[in-house]
Amino acid sequence: VDMAQPYRRLPRLRSGKHEKQLSEDVLYWKRMKQLAIFQEPGNMTSTSFAPREPYYVASTSSVRLSIFDTLICEPISRYTRFKEAVFGATFRRDGRLLAVGGHEGKVRLFDVQRQGSAGGALKAPLRIYKAHSSPVHKALFSCSGKCIITMADDGSIKLFDISETKSVPLRVIEGAHKDRIRCGTASEISEHIFVSGSYDHQAKVWDTREEGNEPLVCIDHDAPIEAVVLLRGDAVLATAGGTTIKLWDIASGGRLLCTLQNHHKSVTCMCLATNGTRLLSGGLDKRINIFRIDGASYAVVHSLSVPAPVYTLAISGDDQCMAVGMGNLLAIFRRDVSGKHEQTLREAKAVGAGLEYSMKIPMAPPAPEQRQRGGLKYGVDITAPLAPKLHLGRIDILLRQYKHWKAVDVLFRNRHYWENSPDLVVAAFMEIYGRKALPFSLAGRDAETIRPILVFLSRYLFRSNYFTTLSIVASTLFEVYAEVQVDPTLMKYFQKLNDAVARELSLQKTLRQAIGAMEVLFASSRSGSKSRSIEDNEFFGDVIILPITLSMKEQRNDHSREGEKQMDIDRES
Repeated sequence: VDMAQPYRRLPRLRSGKHEKQLSEDVLYWKRMKQLAIFQEPGNMTSTSFAPREPYYVASTSSVRLSIFDTLICEPISRYTRFKEAVFGATFRRDGRLLAVGGHEGKVRLFDVQRQGSAGGALKAPLRIYKAHSSPVHKALFSCSGKCIITMADDGSIKLFDISETKSVPLRVIEGAHKDRIRCGTASEISEHIFVSGSYDHQAKVWDTREEGNEPLVCIDHDAPIEAVVLLRGDAVLATAGGTTIKLWDIASGGRLLCTLQNHHKSVTCMCLATNGTRLLSGGLDKRINIFRIDGASYAVVHSLSVPAPVYTLAISGDDQCMAVGMGNLLAIFRRDVSGKHEQTLREAKAVGAGLEYSMKIPMAPPAPEQRQRGGLKYGVDITAPLAPKLHLGRIDILLRQYKHWKAVDVLFRNRHYWENSPDLVVAAFMEIYGRKALPFSLAGRDAETIRPILVFLSRYLFRSNYFTTLSIVASTLFEVYAEVQVDPTLMKYFQKLNDAVARELSLQKTLRQAIGAMEVLFASSRSGSKSRSIEDNEFFGDVIILPITLSMKEQRNDHSREGEKQMDIDRES
């Protein structure tokens, strides 16, 4: 290595998939940062944002109802005088009233405007309805806010007039579902339309104007339904259950539009964002997926990772705050403001960055001055070129110091590197191999670092932009530890890598056979067409086309002869 040359940081092997992710949605959702986290007495059961400013967020956990101010990220009211757990906090459209269900079967209405000072206790509820004899997990306000809809675990649904103080329902739908009702949503357009979702795998659309207990539309999700959301002016219904999200056209009787399978574990919650053009979903796989729903294709535009399984999810109407319930923790996210020099999408792709940041304004240092003894100061021009300043990461610093073994050790002892930055790991291996230090950097390792190396190779070996480097790393690893007695627990990881190679070889063999069969078909097709043309020439002879020359005079003579013949025929007739 030429020591006179300055160190160049490791290149990033950006794949086409990564470049595709650099979109406006990524730049938009990357600015959502966790601002505060609160510990609750039990698992989070619901979160709900007030539809209007100030965007208070209400949460329920065990026997506590809390209201937080998202501007200061502090609880402003708490109500704990419940005998049993409470569920399903929901704000009315004007943000003044809050409805809460509970394990007792009661539904309570609170006036949020009458809350106490910061950290104080919430006032006594305005209404207490003894709605059901079983737990109520969902309580909804109608579009006008004059009625409240309660859904219980016994499968029944009841409607109450909030102006009445007695627990006498306006309407009772017994046996609406055969299992527990755990989710529901009310129309924002119609006063009479609402949806219920149950563990009996069905979601039903109800119209309070219809007599009887029959729904307008009944949908079978094929899994216990955890969340329902109405989209596109109540024409499309989204249901979440199991690991899938399904979208149904309820205007045409419940026709399935598409199935979204972007979660690895159960989907627990959904909500709308960005004026109803984005659908957010959270699941037990510690992921929050953002779907585009304003186009023909429902694609994932971004995905957020959180440290624990997501139980509840809500976002404010202006997209500035988001509340996520994870176990017994409530996390409040807030969107960062754009910097003065916001990075555009084109510039971000050019530099390989994926999020907005403020560019540093280069400030010129003060001009140097020189003064001789007894003289005055005068400016001096600097003629020597300035060395470029590099801001290196930890791996680049280790490679600059030629600490190859330590660099590999840091890469695979920290899960962040080899799980989230495979391009950095491959670039480091490429640099180490170019320095002919790959065997030394892999030798003498314990099971704690060999295991993640084998997992990394099994996961990324057969990617096209990684294969050249990782194939050398895999062969070198086998050569180094071929004669060394390794930990017996590592043998299954070596076997997994071996099985991955065998599967890839089998796939390549199958592809070669398919390509060979297609080439035979194409060759026979070409030879068949050529042989048919040869046979036609032998039977009919070669086709010869000769031009016929005609002058205008000959054409006139021909026309005159034809005219005379026609006149003779007419006379004879």
